[in-house]
Amino acid sequence: MLTPKAAAQKLGVSVSLIYAWTAQKLLPHYKAGVKGKGGKLLIDEADLMAFWSSLKVEAAPVKSRTPRRLRDVRL
Repeated sequence: MLTPKAAAQKLGVSVSLIYAWTAQKLLPHYKAGVKGKGGKLLIDEADLMAFWSSLKVEAAPVKSRTPRRLRDVRL
């Protein structure tokens, strides 16, 4: 289990971003403590890495284009 600080260091992001993801319920986490009293936030490393992988944006395929010179040739 990782603290928000350790999770942030592992991903190279800010601790506030980790807290934002957990507050928005995007990043699975455990909250230990009494309701309304704060508590300790813990993140499973497997959940962290699965979430991180889900953020990956794949590159768009490159469209083949006719070179400008040939396109401008008039017959």
